[in-house]
Amino acid sequence: AGSLATLREALLEQGRLDTLKLPGLSKERASVIAGATVIFETAFTVLGIKRLHACDSSMREGLLWDMLGRLEGCDPRSFSIHALARRYGVDHDQAQRVEATALLLFEQVATDWKLHDETREWLCWSARIHEIGLAIAHSQHHRHSSYILRHADLAGFSWQEQALLSTVLSAHRRKPDKSLFAALPERYRKKAYHITALLRLAVLLRRSRRPEVLPPVVLTAAGPCLHLQLPRLWLSQHPLTEADLKQEISLLAELDLTLKVSAIPPQS
Repeated sequence: AGSLATLREALLEQGRLDTLKLPGLSKERASVIAGATVIFETAFTVLGIKRLHACDSSMREGLLWDMLGRLEGCDPRSFSIHALARRYGVDHDQAQRVEATALLLFEQVATDWKLHDETREWLCWSARIHEIGLAIAHSQHHRHSSYILRHADLAGFSWQEQALLSTVLSAHRRKPDKSLFAALPERYRKKAYHITALLRLAVLLRRSRRPEVLPPVVLTAAGPCLHLQLPRLWLSQHPLTEADLKQEISLLAELDLTLKVSAIPPQS
């Protein structure tokens, strides 16, 4: 803090930025040094910072370390998702049930939809934090979740990646807003549609929030068409889930996805 005060006084003594000369200060930095000094000194005062250590590395090195971490299974984004779930008191057991169900569905359509491990990872992240909005209110909690994701400071995620997660969480229940998908970068749109569809179905199949074993579930895909099959007996024993799945047909149509729900033919 004392060094900043010394720097401030040196700047005031010289008086002009266009003729500013300080040891080690390049011409490119001269125009911004005064504003940066004011911001730093204010931050030190308000936040009670005593000392700041300069880093010799640049953003390029940081990006390389981030990429190496992802390749070696130490993705900082996973730590950010875990921290977010803890901060907002997510029901860990329910999130695990939804994630496991979403992955079960993912494996069945991955080949037909040409889904890769990266999409699988995004689906897992979405499942782990899809209920963070419950910390704010139960009503419209999917919108609260989306708002948190869009404005949170998540280490490892770009703003576009946060927008992808935010869109999926916003659309994981109720009527999805297609305009949110249209606002995403084109390379993310199809991925967002696929993740949203699988997460929505997983949430519906786990609507009871109980650790019950699911029956055999068969999901097939052909382009934008999904066909979900469940045992007839199980559907009759879960009428609310069956009603929700029937309603899901029209809701997924908002995303130009066609869903068919039927009973698995009984074995002869």
